[in-house]
Amino acid sequence: MTLVEVVNEAWGWTGLTATRIIDQSPMGHLVLSDTEDGFFYLDPDGMTIIPLGHEAEAKAHLASDEAKELWSGGALVAEGYKRFGNPPEGSVFTIKPHAMIEGRYEPESLCVMPLDELIRFTGDVAQQIKDFPDGSQIQIEVTD
Repeated sequence: MTLVEVVNEAWGWTGLTATRIIDQSPMGHLVLSDTEDGFFYLDPDGMTIIPLGHEAEAKAHLASDEAKELWSGGALVAEGYKRFGNPPEGSVFTIKPHAMIEGRYEPESLCVMPLDELIRFTGDVAQQIKDFPDGSQIQIEVTD
């Protein structure tokens, strides 16, 4: 299964039908385009998809200091390279799933994960919690 297919399977519930991956960050963030040449930012650890508009609007958004910092991963990515070296092909640095859900974005919470697993996991959790207000208490059940 291609990464575009994984994105559509895991995040299609949002209405997105991705047609291509434009770029990928070291933390597994993706810039995508859809069937109507719209651009989107998939932030897996933030468990969100941000519509960026068409190409010019997407470039303007991605040029902002905030977007550049989010994209680069800053100190977390630097720590990831220090602790783990280069991730294997198809894998990215990310926050361990339990820490991601808790919002603990700290070096101790880093791990390396296959990108397709990260996209599937975050899409599934995001769909399950989409209707809860920020700060809600949730209970995660793990099944095989």
